[in-house]
Amino acid sequence: MSRIFLEALPIFLVLVVGYSAVETFSNTLLSDGSVLQVQLTNATDIAPYKRRITIAPSTNATFELINVSSEASFIIFQIHTYQYNVTLSYNKYNMNKVSNESVFGSNIGLLTRQTKNVTNLYVRNVNVKSVDALLIAVAYNDKVPVPGGCNMEFNTEIAPYTKVYMQNVMVFVDVQPASVPFKDSKTPICKNDPVELEIYWMSLTEQDFSVDSYFVGISNMLTVDSIMENGQKIEPRNATSWMRRVFSAYIGIGTVYVAVATYKDYSAAYVPAFTYACSPIIEPESCEMLSTTLSKFISAGCFILGLLSILLGHVSTKFNMTLPVLFTGTVFGYGFTDDIGIGLLIGMAFVMVWLICNTCNPIIGQCLFALTLGLLFTSIISLQVPNSFTLIQDDAVYWISFAFITICLSLVTSLCNFVSHVYVCSIFSSLMVVLPLDYWIGSTLKYIVINVLRRATVKGFDMAIVQLPPLQAKDITMIVLWVFLAIYHNLAQCYKMIRGHNAYTPIGVE
Repeated sequence: MSRIFLEALPIFLVLVVGYSAVETFSNTLLSDGSVLQVQLTNATDIAPYKRRITIAPSTNATFELINVSSEASFIIFQIHTYQYNVTLSYNKYNMNKVSNESVFGSNIGLLTRQTKNVTNLYVRNVNVKSVDALLIAVAYNDKVPVPGGCNMEFNTEIAPYTKVYMQNVMVFVDVQPASVPFKDSKTPICKNDPVELEIYWMSLTEQDFSVDSYFVGISNMLTVDSIMENGQKIEPRNATSWMRRVFSAYIGIGTVYVAVATYKDYSAAYVPAFTYACSPIIEPESCEMLSTTLSKFISAGCFILGLLSILLGHVSTKFNMTLPVLFTGTVFGYGFTDDIGIGLLIGMAFVMVWLICNTCNPIIGQCLFALTLGLLFTSIISLQVPNSFTLIQDDAVYWISFAFITICLSLVTSLCNFVSHVYVCSIFSSLMVVLPLDYWIGSTLKYIVINVLRRATVKGFDMAIVQLPPLQAKDITMIVLWVFLAIYHNLAQCYKMIRGHNAYTPIGVE
């Protein structure tokens, strides 16, 4: 009994810690005309006020911010809704989507100065469905900088919120500059950028679209201390503004983005924003990367061919050696045409060219074969380069470096001849098994290739940060499976060579 208890205790503690991030209030229902009193006696920048609510369809409701601590200079009041957009406004008579007194979205907030005992804010839900939401109120003293106090582009005079939108498989994250504390100036001081600004991000569990996970993720990025603890700081690319970060979109992986403004020894957090890079509730199909029947069929075919290569590849050298060429040609053909059917045809064309070259001149065929591994390894290396490394931000330098590393790796591979053929086939056959599984379970192994294709085909992708989210259980499982299958296939081929079959003699000289 004691052993079972000790094994279950860590799981229990993880659940307690995770769900304690959202305080256990009852889920208050707001109907049309409701007035909700928000008691802010104990709300601080370390322990914000939190409350789960549900906003009924076609509802206008009022929030009364009362009992604010006398030490608070301003409040950043936030609403984080799950999937559906609402409007938060200073004025109940001006609840339009676009207004200088309101903000519209799913991660929104407004700043209020503490000049009176009761402050009213208003929310409007025009959706035909109830909306789950999390209310947040963070109180700051008069020594901290004012997030969005130097706003020049967003609608409201002060814009403490973050805007996130997708365009061409890229996620754009925009904020507005902060101003000096209200204590130092009654009006915002924005000259010479006196306030430092940093942007952080945090990813959630892959393919986890639950509302509780969403609210826990938001709650873990609310205060400066929690952001420093849970988030990763992202430096801007040279070509972008300090107020913008551009990310490669990772479909189905929930990500929280938030900015922190620092002035002297004091910091304040902006309203965090969130995206799955798709819409799991409104448009579930947008979260599927294999959305067509043909793409699913080709993915299944890729899995079967890879499995046959692993189990029976030692029977046919030609079949085994054809797969890396077919895979590489298909992937790059699909990347440049955005049509999986045409990509497969291009892959077959690659195979025909390779077979002809290998027959006419085995040395050329061997070099082309080795090029497949060079491209794969260079794609992996490119993901490991730090985002702050400015040289790769220039397209010309990036592609020259990419080509140079690819050629060097290919030459080393081709010089090893028989042994390299074993390794190349082992790596690609196992990858052809793992990659369809990666698409199915929603891990990130596929982005090794996808990010390189995006850099080659998507305009402006040189600005994007391609850093992958931290490895999770699914990613580790796929990597371990890839390595295990590759080792198994490699050992099978080596055993055949030891028995004297000389498994990977170049096709042209068989």
